[in-house]
Amino acid sequence: DLLINSGVNFHNHKKKGIKMDKFALFLIKSGLVLNKKIKWISFHSGYDFGYLIKILTNNFLPTNKNEFFKLLQLFFPCSYDMKYLGIYSNDLHGGLNKLAEKFKVSRIGPVHQAGSDALLTLKVFFKLRDAFFKGKIEDKYQGILYGLGSINIKKKNEYRDKTHCYSEPLSKILYQLFFF
Repeated sequence: DLLINSGVNFHNHKKKGIKMDKFALFLIKSGLVLNKKIKWISFHSGYDFGYLIKILTNNFLPTNKNEFFKLLQLFFPCSYDMKYLGIYSNDLHGGLNKLAEKFKVSRIGPVHQAGSDALLTLKVFFKLRDAFFKGKIEDKYQGILYGLGSINIKKKNEYRDKTHCYSEPLSKILYQLFFF
C-alpha cells in the first residue's frame, strides 16, 4: 500500500520494467558493486541491501547472518547506514524525514520515491558527517546495518582485508557464474 500510495504503478512496471537478471547484469557491469571506491550511503537499509544481494546472486538470501554480511562486504565493500550512524551522533534518532528536519535539509520530490529518498539521504549524510564526525567517518562504522549489526568485528576486518578490492576480472567471473 505504501508504494501504491506513493505512485508506484506495479502493472506498468511488470509490463515495461527491466527483468531482475538484466538489472543484475547491468549493475555488475556498471562497476557500482564489487568496487571499494564506491561509497554506498543508505538509511535503515537491511531490506534494500538484502534485495540487491538476492538479485545479484540470483539466489535465496543466506539464513546465516555472517554469510549475509560476507555477501554485503563482497558486493558493497564500503557502505554506511545513516540510521546506525545516528546512534553515535548525539543520539540522533527517528526517520529520514526527521533527521532532514533537524539538519534543515529540504526534500526534492515525493516521499518514498527512489530518487527523492536517495538525494535526501545523501544530503543528510553530508550534514551528519560534517556536524558529528568532523568531515570524515571512520572505517569502524562501515558495513554495519541498523537493526542487523555486522559480522564479528575481528572477522569483519580480516574479511575486509581479504576482499576489499575487486578488479574487473572478478566481475566477469560473477557475470559468467550467474548469467551463463
